[in-house]
Amino acid sequence: MPNKKKNQIPITDSISEKNKPTPLTCEYCGKERPLLFIRDIALIGDKWVNAACSCIEVRENEFLKRQVQKETNRKTRQFLRLSSSIEELREYSFNNLKVRSGMETALKKVQQFVEHFEDNGKLGLLIFGESGNGKTHLTASGANELLKQGYSVIFLTEKDLLSRLKETNNFNNEERFFEIMNACVHADLLIWDDFLSSQRLTQNEKDLIFQVVNGRERANKSIWFTSNLTEEEFIKDKYAKVLDDKGRTWSRIVGNTIPIINKAGDYRKLRAIARLNNLSIEEIENETT
Repeated sequence: MPNKKKNQIPITDSISEKNKPTPLTCEYCGKERPLLFIRDIALIGDKWVNAACSCIEVRENEFLKRQVQKETNRKTRQFLRLSSSIEELREYSFNNLKVRSGMETALKKVQQFVEHFEDNGKLGLLIFGESGNGKTHLTASGANELLKQGYSVIFLTEKDLLSRLKETNNFNNEERFFEIMNACVHADLLIWDDFLSSQRLTQNEKDLIFQVVNGRERANKSIWFTSNLTEEEFIKDKYAKVLDDKGRTWSRIVGNTIPIINKAGDYRKLRAIARLNNLSIEEIENETT
């Protein structure tokens, strides 16, 4: 940070407007500092003064930007510590994503959401489809792109999210509970993997899920959900009452997300069938389409 004492405006000994003194040199950029003739300085009279160099404001603005970025990076690191399997997730990218038949729409939408992230507000994604068809790889790839841009992202499986919150309650650690809850609500993006994998929720778990979903809606922050829901289950709101008796959590989720069906098949199952038949996965997929 520039030394404030060095930036004070020194008053010259010249009292004549015509007798302009030699300007001082800026100690930072080496250029001449501007001279100003000030009339009727209290108790002093008319004087020439050396104004602060324009580079000072630039330096101070850059300093403030660095401080803001440091705080953003600190929060990002804090949020990342909450993420599930963070080392594995860092390996996922759009470059190493195997784009398979049926995945194209979901891929395009995730990439669009990354590109226009600032414009999305609380609008998120609900990507559903068969287990093992690349939903996690898709959303983790988007998360890593956003992390490169300086956004804070938390990636949690539903089981991990609930267990972390539950543990803090069991041990009556309110400080840790609010730390996790605050991070889940205020991170730039929350990715909720395996949504509705827990279909027997306690009342406390239902309340916790509502707090996260409602908190992010109020904070104008988005959630990207992945789920093994079928299209029929989604359309019929089959699990709306699983989250709460009144359906208020489900209503917020559906209202704040774009639903997308990932129609690709289970990669693990296809790989097993390919091995069994001594064929490639592509050959198996071609036979089933």
